[in-house]
Amino acid sequence: MNTCCRKSTVFAMLRIALGAAVLAATLMFPAYAQADGALSLKQCIDIALRQQPQLRASASLTQVNSAVLTQARSAWYPWISAQGGYTRETNNYVFPPAFSHFLPSGSMPAESNTSYDYYTASVGFNWLLTNFGQRLFAIRAQQQAVKASRYDEQTTKADVIFNVTQSYYGLLAALHYSDVAAQVMTESSKQLEQAQGFFSVGRVSRIDVATAETNAANAQVALITAKNNVDLATVNLLNAMGVQDTNTITVVDTITPTTQEPAVGDAIAKAMDNRSELKSLSASEQGLRESERSTLASNLPSIVGTGGYSWAGYHTPMTWNWAIGVGVQFPIFSGFSTYGQYEALKARRHSVQAQLDVLKQGIVLQVKQASLNLQQAHDSITASKKALDSAHLNLELAEERYTTGAGSIIELTDAETLFASTSAAYIQAIYQYDIALAQLERAEGTITRGY
Repeated sequence: MNTCCRKSTVFAMLRIALGAAVLAATLMFPAYAQADGALSLKQCIDIALRQQPQLRASASLTQVNSAVLTQARSAWYPWISAQGGYTRETNNYVFPPAFSHFLPSGSMPAESNTSYDYYTASVGFNWLLTNFGQRLFAIRAQQQAVKASRYDEQTTKADVIFNVTQSYYGLLAALHYSDVAAQVMTESSKQLEQAQGFFSVGRVSRIDVATAETNAANAQVALITAKNNVDLATVNLLNAMGVQDTNTITVVDTITPTTQEPAVGDAIAKAMDNRSELKSLSASEQGLRESERSTLASNLPSIVGTGGYSWAGYHTPMTWNWAIGVGVQFPIFSGFSTYGQYEALKARRHSVQAQLDVLKQGIVLQVKQASLNLQQAHDSITASKKALDSAHLNLELAEERYTTGAGSIIELTDAETLFASTSAAYIQAIYQYDIALAQLERAEGTITRGY
């Protein structure tokens, strides 16, 4: 292979590894990007939203709080019960001692072992008519608990989407790093063959062959590491998706560099409006307020309505009776239990308020950091592309000089190392932009839109 042809091939292969002109290079593009069934980012997220156990655990907590709310609402309704019984019993009667003085001696009825059937049945109700707000505030408190748990579900969903997004781009980056490492390995092997050929005809010294052998060995180690990183990135993505029944996955490549200028604008205001964590804590705070009111109301009387209908007798039809009434219960002293409960609730509410302030500060920090990372990644794409073009030109010149005998193997090795590092930097800049954009959307609370 002549020098011009070899340099052209090297450039084309490395450009493919960087992902430029993806559609034009379809026949040469790696199998993982072209394989049937390759998953896009949205498809990976959809799978995660169906299979990630974190979402099921979060949804279960909401179901628990909803069930507790149903229990709390039961206080609005009367409690109705029915019972019945049958016994076989004797009917011997014992007069109280006070009456025995008025009865003639020997007039007490004789005891008998004769038994009778005895039937009982009754239906009754117990209805809390009012406890002056205690019941209402308790229900409101549990409603806020349900609301908070639903916001927690949204938080878990946002975390799952972000984790999948980060792992997805991490896998793509690892795949492209592996491609670069593979191309470096190929070129190092060619250079070793070239150095051995030059040495055999006396054009270079033995040190050139030794250096080329070292470069080839280092390239092999780098390729092994890169392939292992692909496996690790695959495991991370599968774990983020909640997939356990497979050990491989193919993904659609999206290495096209962005040229869009990041817009941060009112990102902090968006975050304060959208973040489900804030809404969850706010709901928890409101729930504690309602619990405080319910606790205070427990010092007020409770008015309960009661009633029932009963039947009893030794034979059928049985004798019936009915009763209806109203009772009032007024708490006088509970050993300061109510006071302690109220103070505990108030302290918890103050703690939640402090957590809200801490969370708001953290959200501001997250938004600012994500904005800065996004801007840095955006600027790095342009800068690393320039560096990559310069490194490629430097590699071409170094290869030409070495082939003509004007350059050394050290110069060529340095040029290859520089080109490999700038290629990696370019790939990293592209994927760091995508990840930084996801970080900003997560910080703003908008990452779940469309899901």
